[in-house]
Amino acid sequence: MRKRLNGNCHCGAIRVALTKEENASLSPRHCGCDFCQRHGALYVSVPSGQLTITLAEPDCVGRYRFGHETATFLLCQRCGVLAAATCELEGQLFAVLNANVLAPPLTVDKGSVPVADYEAEDIDVRLVRRQQRWISRVTVVEGPPG
Repeated sequence: MRKRLNGNCHCGAIRVALTKEENASLSPRHCGCDFCQRHGALYVSVPSGQLTITLAEPDCVGRYRFGHETATFLLCQRCGVLAAATCELEGQLFAVLNANVLAPPLTVDKGSVPVADYEAEDIDVRLVRRQQRWISRVTVVEGPPG
């Protein structure tokens, strides 16, 4: 049985729908980098899941890359919410979702969630980790949901 989780940035310019197996764990985690810490991101992914990111107002969506520039962070330029990060590998789009955009929110003790330090990873190790742990079926749709 599959379960669908929906969410959006505060103003609704970025909307997400994550479909996963009912019993598949989301394994929340924090990234320890300054960018993610400053946004208070709580990332979730389920490799076998399917994520649709709808950019309902594409002009409001900012794309930010830093460091190795292997991931693109999707931020709403109107309300400031970090919604997700994507990474294209071998022609396939992978993503990790900021659980803070889900409604209703996940029931999780955010203080007990581990903080991951990826600074020591080289690019190859980082990309393999993303292929293994990030959501593997990702669709980005521009324009209002139909």
